[in-house]
Amino acid sequence: MRFAAPGTVRRDERPPVATGIAPLPGAALRVSAQQRYRITPRLWPERMCSGVEPSHPYVLTYWTAALGPNAVSELLRLIMAARRRSEIPHPVFLSVLCREGLVHLHNREVWVRPLLPLLGRRHVGRLTPRLRQQHRRDLLSVHYRVPLR
Repeated sequence: MRFAAPGTVRRDERPPVATGIAPLPGAALRVSAQQRYRITPRLWPERMCSGVEPSHPYVLTYWTAALGPNAVSELLRLIMAARRRSEIPHPVFLSVLCREGLVHLHNREVWVRPLLPLLGRRHVGRLTPRLRQQHRRDLLSVHYRVPLR
């Protein structure tokens, strides 16, 4: 390791710092920098799902407010990959999506809903008061698809 020598530093240069430092091999990496394995999500049968289309403004407005933008963007990415039957990197927010019932893990396969349900009572409780009022008004105008039996 080399350091800048005292007395050789000019007045407007930075103080002495260690140079040539690199992380040790095998050192812990932050989650976003780790290599993620790839998955191929599958769609739940549509007859088992009811809700709104993923492209509906309801999803972007209310699910984003309830879960966060990154979780919702990963959910939409999962749905698109399932429709195209393509691989994507393992989502960082997969556990959050599973906990909320939007994604299901079974036999090492990831199953995703083709239609997203309306917010439940606990999700509505996470919204701001103004967004809760808007949600109540918008429920009357949401086009909700019910499965055929």
